[in-house]
Amino acid sequence: MPQNYYDILGVSRNASDKDIKSAYRRMARKLHPDVNPDDSRAQNQFKKVNEAYEVVGDPARRKDYDQFGDNWKHADQIRNVNAGRSSTGGIGFNLGDLFGGGRGTGGNSFGDMFSGPGSHMRRPVRHEGTLEVSLDEVYAGVTRRISINSVGSGPRNLEVQVPRGVRDGRKIRLRPDNDTEIILTVNVRSDSRFSRKGANLLTDIAVNLLDAVLGCEVEVPTITGRVALQIPMGTQNGRSFKIKGKGLPMGDSKQFGDLYATINVRLPESLSDEERQLYKQLRDIRSATSGERFARIGEDNTDGAGD
Repeated sequence: MPQNYYDILGVSRNASDKDIKSAYRRMARKLHPDVNPDDSRAQNQFKKVNEAYEVVGDPARRKDYDQFGDNWKHADQIRNVNAGRSSTGGIGFNLGDLFGGGRGTGGNSFGDMFSGPGSHMRRPVRHEGTLEVSLDEVYAGVTRRISINSVGSGPRNLEVQVPRGVRDGRKIRLRPDNDTEIILTVNVRSDSRFSRKGANLLTDIAVNLLDAVLGCEVEVPTITGRVALQIPMGTQNGRSFKIKGKGLPMGDSKQFGDLYATINVRLPESLSDEERQLYKQLRDIRSATSGERFARIGEDNTDGAGD
């Protein structure tokens, strides 16, 4: 039975985002493989902590997890099912289709869309629909089970293999028999963590002004967990760092795209009196230093002109 993500992090279900982040950092430091190189149990627990934080540490995912539990990855499909079935001629998914069952309750199954006028024709009858997948499912690949009523053979369960690295808009064709053709268009749902460019992933990392000036270490999300990235001193807003091999799989090969983390420098929205005074002092110091440098440049130019 899957463990409760809140229990893994040692926090209550109504814990604040700040408390969840603090709990994750505390446990990650304690269980990190570098600290426990020969402890497989600690390393396994470290993976579970990362997995839990990837869900409840993200506000959107946490909301889905609180509502749907272990089925949170299929939240959009469940909401679509509850909102109503697809119109005639499309593909109507039900909860059984999503989680391996046959017919759902209170509505038509996928297969009901394949019965009706024209089903007796010998020429294949084409039916089209949309298959939604998450970015995590694009990374790992996924098998979906659907139930249909194909011509002449009655109800039948089919497995749809969605390959790793599948692109948005790709069409998957099924021919369960000579009289039925199914075309599914893959729709990759948007992800709050990343945007996608081919096999590469892009993400924005918020860094405050002082950390950008002095340098710091930040956490960068990846599909498989968070990694540490060292931000050098004087990093400019908008600078991107490439994290090799942390993108999406390139089809069926063993190669992966890269992850690009772009720095978003956040300026303070308000300052205390003490902070304001310190910033003024820093500005005066830099102005004085710049003035001396410009004066020396002017002297050098004057000397050069006189020679």
